[in-house]
Amino acid sequence: MKRLQLDAIAFLFIIAVLGVANIINVNKPMVSEMENRALKQKPELKMATVLDGSYFSDYTEYYSDTFILRDRLLKISNNIQQVLFIKESDVKIIVSDKSKEYINVPKATDDKNEDNKENPSDETIPTGTSIPSSTPTPTNNPYNEGDGVGYWVVVDGKAVELFKFNKDNFDFYAQVLNKYNQKIGGKVPIYSLIAPTNSEFVQLRNYKGITDSQNNAIAYLNSKFSEEITAVNAYDVLNEHKDEYIYFRSDHHWTALGAYYAYTAFMETKGEEPITLDQYETVTINNFLGSTYAKTMDKSIEKNPDIIYAYLPFVNYKYEKYRYYQCFDADIIDMKYADTKLDKYLVFLSAGDGTWSKISTENTNGKKLLVIKDSYGNSFVPFLLPHYEEIYVIDPRFYDFNTSEKNIADFIESKGINEVLFVNYMENVNYREFMLSLEGLINNE
Repeated sequence: MKRLQLDAIAFLFIIAVLGVANIINVNKPMVSEMENRALKQKPELKMATVLDGSYFSDYTEYYSDTFILRDRLLKISNNIQQVLFIKESDVKIIVSDKSKEYINVPKATDDKNEDNKENPSDETIPTGTSIPSSTPTPTNNPYNEGDGVGYWVVVDGKAVELFKFNKDNFDFYAQVLNKYNQKIGGKVPIYSLIAPTNSEFVQLRNYKGITDSQNNAIAYLNSKFSEEITAVNAYDVLNEHKDEYIYFRSDHHWTALGAYYAYTAFMETKGEEPITLDQYETVTINNFLGSTYAKTMDKSIEKNPDIIYAYLPFVNYKYEKYRYYQCFDADIIDMKYADTKLDKYLVFLSAGDGTWSKISTENTNGKKLLVIKDSYGNSFVPFLLPHYEEIYVIDPRFYDFNTSEKNIADFIESKGINEVLFVNYMENVNYREFMLSLEGLINNE
């Protein structure tokens, strides 16, 4: 009995000490490097927020986010979870959220499906988590990063993002691009390049039904475009090079090499000759643990960090990032991010987070391209410099109409742009909120 009392007193003492230390700690963190996200900041005390209760919920979230030694405690908790994880197979699925659930994956009993383009049979994961067939079929609950919950397979020290086809979202993506074509009035050619995720190229044939076919999904999407929109087939060239280092192990992006192969597909679609990779000087950035490591915190990934190979432009250029009416010069390959812990991918396009950006090159061919992209486009755009006089870059997540143009159609006309290229990765095609922001750029009057 006395032992129980002593344990209780010790526990309460530790809690009290940590609580006091947290209160007197004035050096609250702004971001969590381990989770690669901004932390909740202390809410402002207002009568309105007190009365509606939002102040207290916001303060609770702030207290939790900035608790002393939070990242260390999370890492210890994650390590304990992985030690307790019963490894009945050689892969596991991680449900990525503020908490993580580890689910054993049963091996399929037969291995007839050798080609990852085929449609494996349905399987379900124990604990009731349903995993879909690879044949595109509608679902009301797609897996995407926008939901704050992602589904990842960790296999051989690599995090693989699962894909679940959502017909409504793919129809909406096509509707938005068709609307761009209508608003622009067919004055400039429009290209659509969809970047598949790494799950399409990792050998998962022993775990059938675990992810939908992205190849089939892209084919479905292309069938919904108006005939004026040209689809760029990046899938086939990536599939040809799937055994190369075209996707990171610890991050959801493709590598610059993967982006390069997609660029060659774009050039070939246009009937132009791509620049060979040996013309670039390569810089190496070691010890990269990116977004999927931050989501999964898996030890096998941590032990096997990625290497970033960046290819330096050989064309003279000026890269201007605009934030509203302010302009900042930046580097296409910005090495100031090379020494960060989780943000090394931001070396490409210097994070690519301008309201809009302009790249002026030494070329005088009059070719002006607008790239509307997500972060997959950051490592893709640098390969375009040898081909264009001007390249404009817009990310729908950062664009703002505090400029002289009302919408993208006005932007295209005012800049004299004569080609438009959409570069987005599969999960943003599947993410309606991203597409709503993209639609807003053309709808604004």
